[in-house]
Amino acid sequence: MAEEMIRAREDLRDSDRELVLAIRRVLWDYEPLRATRTVLDVEVDDGRVRLSGRMRTQAMKEVAEYKVVRLPNVRAVRNDVLADPEVVRAVADALAADDRLAPACIRVEVRNGDVTLSGAVADEALIRRAQDVAARAPGVERVESRLVVEADGSASANGIAVTEPVDSTGEQWPVDASAGDDAPGAAASESSSA
Repeated sequence: MAEEMIRAREDLRDSDRELVLAIRRVLWDYEPLRATRTVLDVEVDDGRVRLSGRMRTQAMKEVAEYKVVRLPNVRAVRNDVLADPEVVRAVADALAADDRLAPACIRVEVRNGDVTLSGAVADEALIRRAQDVAARAPGVERVESRLVVEADGSASANGIAVTEPVDSTGEQWPVDASAGDDAPGAAASESSSA
């Protein structure tokens, strides 16, 4: 079973083969890896170890490296494991960097490189755009969309409709950062702070 979870080449010199067996033992004993059915690739060359694959959490990635680096005869460890939170961050950053998608409140979930997008957007084109942007993020294997189009065309965040601000008269006004003191309510906020 450990051989299925921790894969390694078979054509290794004896010392590296022994080290692979020690790595398999120490990682097999780490219960979170077994529980999540993590599959890792281990490369060993003269005591230098490279770990690759995917893990559910950053903590699991760091613990696995720590356990391997403490083994006798390990000279160095290169940890190329990709943790799901790293992929979440890459996708979220990519969505936020897109001018049309940044205003939307898109939830990103990842499991072993499979991304699920959920939330509401203004139109169908934004659903396709979000899928395309997410698919290009590093570490993404597949993208599933559970995005929906809001009936009135306004995206919502946590069930609260995103609308333009309303002044004290109840009239909506557009947000314009360059408007400065000309924006409704600007004078009132200045005079009340004086």
